[in-house]
Amino acid sequence: MKQVFGILFISAVLICGIVSCKKDKLTDPDLGYNYFPNQVGKYVIYDVDSFYYNDFTSHIDTFKFQLKEKIQSVFLDNQNRPTLRLERFVKYYNDTVAYSLMPWTFRNVWAENRTAATAEKVEENVRFIKLVFPVKKNKSWNGNVQNTNPEIDYSYSYVDQLKNIAGMTFDSTLEVVQQNNLTLIAQKYSIEQYAKNVGLVYKKIIDVASQPNPLWTPTQFAAFYVLPILQRVTSGVQYTWTINSSGTE
Repeated sequence: MKQVFGILFISAVLICGIVSCKKDKLTDPDLGYNYFPNQVGKYVIYDVDSFYYNDFTSHIDTFKFQLKEKIQSVFLDNQNRPTLRLERFVKYYNDTVAYSLMPWTFRNVWAENRTAATAEKVEENVRFIKLVFPVKKNKSWNGNVQNTNPEIDYSYSYVDQLKNIAGMTFDSTLEVVQQNNLTLIAQKYSIEQYAKNVGLVYKKIIDVASQPNPLWTPTQFAAFYVLPILQRVTSGVQYTWTINSSGTE
């Protein structure tokens, strides 16, 4: 009888252990932290293309360069939080010299924090809430809550989506829409895309205005407004960051 009781007791313990393991797994969801890596040594290199519309000369100035962002170290900020030191380097485009033959030039230092609830980035001394956790489609938040800029709603347009960027396939990406405002005379559009275990992989910003000449005739005004706004920009900027490569050093 004792032997039977012992067998039953051991079986019950094993069953409880299995159930407990399954329960632990079920209560440990993927919150999306890997979209914002925080390992020292990780870097991403971007191809950057920018267009500046000069409203004084009516010229479009274009700039191309490569940008490298590397997590150099971890330090404690004034809130005693672990903070990533993000060192940034550039290679300016030269049509006679390949990027691979150019040395990196130090540009500046930004900072990042990944907390249990947010991914934050300090750009030119302005702190933005880039992501919130857990990541979820259509979830929205105020990206400027940690700075003095006006409130602006960021939101996830998709999460955990397969995507090809610059010839590279990422099995899990998300997109944050930061701005998407269009009128007859202005467009403000800003998105960022992140890939798991890489971080930011694509960024696009459009901030332009389109002002007609007040001396035009009604016919000229009509012809002007028929065009899409990006074909009649008079001032502003556009730029994109596209991942070129990534790794760990």
